[in-house]
Amino acid sequence: MPILQIIEFFDPTPTGEIIVSKIPQEGSDEFRLGSQLIVQESQTAIFFRDGQALDGFESGRHTLSTQNLPLLGKIIGLPFGGKSPFRCYVYFIATKTFTNLGWGTQSPVMFRDTDFRMISLRAHGVFSIRIVKPRVFLNTLVGTMGKEYTYSVEEFFRSIIVSRLNEVLGSVMKSILDLPMQYNTIALQTKEAVFTDFDQYGVQLVDLIIQAITPPPSVQDMINRASGVAVQDTEKYKAIAAADAMRDAAKNPNGLAGEGLGAGMGLAMGFGMAQQIAQNTASGHSSDNKTSRSKDTDSNDKKLSSAEIKTKLKELKELKDEGLINDADFEETKKRLLSML
Repeated sequence: MPILQIIEFFDPTPTGEIIVSKIPQEGSDEFRLGSQLIVQESQTAIFFRDGQALDGFESGRHTLSTQNLPLLGKIIGLPFGGKSPFRCYVYFIATKTFTNLGWGTQSPVMFRDTDFRMISLRAHGVFSIRIVKPRVFLNTLVGTMGKEYTYSVEEFFRSIIVSRLNEVLGSVMKSILDLPMQYNTIALQTKEAVFTDFDQYGVQLVDLIIQAITPPPSVQDMINRASGVAVQDTEKYKAIAAADAMRDAAKNPNGLAGEGLGAGMGLAMGFGMAQQIAQNTASGHSSDNKTSRSKDTDSNDKKLSSAEIKTKLKELKELKDEGLINDADFEETKKRLLSML
């Protein structure tokens, strides 16, 4: 086997995917004092002998000698006029920034939304990493492998990002309606949250970009349908949401009220039912109805019995206990019901 005189490494992959490369790839080889070690920009070279990391080299041309390999010189001594061959291997570690690595949620993550209750979210984006502690990276993730590619570590770091993202979502936003203005904040806080996780492997998370965080189709459809309604027109928004909820409820006649309607549908139904109760109890006080509806008005003018009031109040309280209407809606409707005694 020839003694290596020039030691260098160039990444042969078209997109530069190799993070670490070992020379020779298997076992060790003979190097001679006086050989030339060429380390490219954005590379670090570390010599190993007998499984022990000896000396490291930054970019440039280095002549291997006992001056720049002091630890190695102590091991092999100086026989053969200072040109003794020795068996070692070298790891070349790329210290450039590796970009366009993908991350995403393989399964939906649950989020407690103030507007839509518990909903499942999916998220994806890209991230960039850089090796800042080559020896730590070698010892923790590479081991004795001859090569390490970006796709080998991509999945591992992706799982860390997704785990921390779940924690950040709950602290940054209360509703998915806030998402468009929170992407940057979520990305920055997630990047800070994973710092220690990445650092223990000698890796720095350079960039984290969130491309999308998406709710289930049912919730997204509800938002799209209401997007054309003015924000201040709350009643119209509730009417649209309630209509969607009733439509979905009709498809599931054997289930409980609001079951299977998707996140936020049960809430919308609650608003619609509360509104309907209030309108029914107040309709008897209207004096300018059209003649064609006079019969309905006459029937609504009748006083309700205490038993009927109790039944309606019980139904109304159930809606409030389930969180389908708020305290203000409950109190307002309660007053109207009591006025019908």
